Amino acid sequence: MKSVLAFFALWIGLIFQSTLFQIPPLNAIHPDFVLVGLVLVALTRSTRSVLVLALLVGLIQDIVFGSFIGLNAFSYAVIGYFAAAIFAQFLHKNLAITFVVTVVCTFLHEWLTFGLTRMFGVTAYSGRAVLATSLEQMFINGILLLLLYPLAVRWLKDRSTGKYGETDSEVTAK
Repeated sequence: MKSVLAFFALWIGLIFQSTLFQIPPLNAIHPDFVLVGLVLVALTRSTRSVLVLALLVGLIQDIVFGSFIGLNAFSYAVIGYFAAAIFAQFLHKNLAITFVVTVVCTFLHEWLTFGLTRMFGVTAYSGRAVLATSLEQMFINGILLLLLYPLAVRWLKDRSTGKYGETDSEVTAK
């Protein structure tokens, strides 16, 4: 059920970044709701579910808004899997670790998409322009993460477990 909620949250984020932030007063900033959402889902879900969600949302973005199919699906899948694999290494997952992972994933996403489009000869950007864009995106996505973190953790996190793996309902029933 939480994965379905995560999919709809990512889908709503895709709609926001593709419509609302294209209007002239708001088009000065381009927050990547999908990338930040994938990092937040990777914080609370397994690598497999993040990989599937990233592929689905990336494919939807490629079909509806992309130049060619597969770029966002592949890059979001790599970033989602990478974020989930990093979170699996930490015992305590907190805001600081999530912030660092979001900033690193944003940087990797920008350079991965630049590298793929450069490889296929689709982009005219230079490395210097991509570096400036990636630094700006890291800042914007970091602020977006700080705004969405409490809400996402509350909605996507499983029930807390008590002593010996008991859930809250089992503890109150005793």
